[in-house]
Amino acid sequence: MNDLELFENYKTTVYRYCLYMLKNKGDAEDVCQEVFVKAMLADRRELRSEKAWLLRIAANECHGLTRRRSRGREKEQEAFLQAAPLHAVQSVESGYERRETKSEFGLLLKDVKPRFREVLLLYYMADLPMAEVAEMLNLPLGTVKSRLNRGLKSLKKRMEEADRPSKKGSEFHVSNY
Repeated sequence: MNDLELFENYKTTVYRYCLYMLKNKGDAEDVCQEVFVKAMLADRRELRSEKAWLLRIAANECHGLTRRRSRGREKEQEAFLQAAPLHAVQSVESGYERRETKSEFGLLLKDVKPRFREVLLLYYMADLPMAEVAEMLNLPLGTVKSRLNRGLKSLKKRMEEADRPSKKGSEFHVSNY
């Protein structure tokens, strides 16, 4: 089978697979194109099932894109949390406290599920109205409100866990009076 036949026979199948995996038309088109470029450059003489082979390439490309985006998002969020707002003059103590609070908050936020963390960051850190967050994420307003609520509950739970004294290594001594 030549390159054109390969593309014509499997373009719809590969595109649909990518679309279901990535849930974004633009990303699906980009990954689909990448799949066929790789397929056309590869040696296909000893293949038994071209369809399965193409879908395996598509799966790897989709997972790779998802992984790269996740890492990039984490790096952006970390940089956003670490960036200090410009203040005219501040004492050494207040600067230290602010850095310490950001660091602790960043660690707590890291444990929140990504879909909740994203809404929290957009609403509280980027100071976007809920309607804009919903539009930006292509979600219904109710879903954004729900994720915001669940994200806050998750953060509160993490804060309470962090404030609890650790039982590890500390033993209680009971005295007899």
